[in-house]
Amino acid sequence: MKTNRLKNVFTFLLLSLAIFSFGQDKIIKKNGEKLKVIVKEVGDKEIKYVMYDDPNGVIFTIPKALVRNVEFSYGQKMKMENTAASEDYYLDDKINNFTINFSALGGNTLALGYERAIKPGQSVFTELKFYGAGIKTLDEKSRSGFGIDLAYRLKLKELFDGNSYRPRHILHGSYFSPVIGYSGGKYVGANWDGTTSYTNKHSIAHFGLQAGKQWIIQNTISLDLSAGFHYYTGSFTRDGNSDNYIGFIRAGNMSGADNKLFSFNIRVGFLTGKKKKK
Repeated sequence: MKTNRLKNVFTFLLLSLAIFSFGQDKIIKKNGEKLKVIVKEVGDKEIKYVMYDDPNGVIFTIPKALVRNVEFSYGQKMKMENTAASEDYYLDDKINNFTINFSALGGNTLALGYERAIKPGQSVFTELKFYGAGIKTLDEKSRSGFGIDLAYRLKLKELFDGNSYRPRHILHGSYFSPVIGYSGGKYVGANWDGTTSYTNKHSIAHFGLQAGKQWIIQNTISLDLSAGFHYYTGSFTRDGNSDNYIGFIRAGNMSGADNKLFSFNIRVGFLTGKKKKK
């Protein structure tokens, strides 16, 4: 009789221990701290839990950004990753952006650009410039030549909207961009008296940095504002005479002298194409 009671007590303790152990989850934070909890809910931005030794107590929340992984009582592990970097969020976003530079048009230049998203937060951009295909400036008689720029854009901020877990468009946001390029052309301008003219010719390579922000409207239209500083090297002549030091170069969206160029851009674009899921 006593033996049966001992067996029943022992069995009850084992079952209680098993149930007690089975319900314990662990949250491992990025700073190494381990929390013994019972996970109530795993949401988009946060995890809700109660302390393991107080299952009927207060429900706590912790941002997923602070968590390295979660170990559930049934053996499954959940690793927290940078969800903004998941390409699945952007499968409906158009990733090709064809642009026209309106600030270059004001410098008598038709500048056509193409941007392509390569991954969340990164894109590549190229722009072709045709001098003489825009709006003439007041002291200009004629202009000809072409230029090309190549840029790599890196987003400066998180792509997520602060009020929604759904990320903004893959091409949206502020960016920082190293740029390299070439420009060659001829500019014929009028002197102050209006009766004589001069001719500037240049052939230069340049590299620099740009900073800007791009807005994507309804996954169809882009608006991009940026400015930059560039260093150039190459040749400059005025009326056939070499003058590399004080020559003023006009290259559509870029202008400057003494081996320095400043750029300003107002681009409007049209988006096409979607990334195929691998």
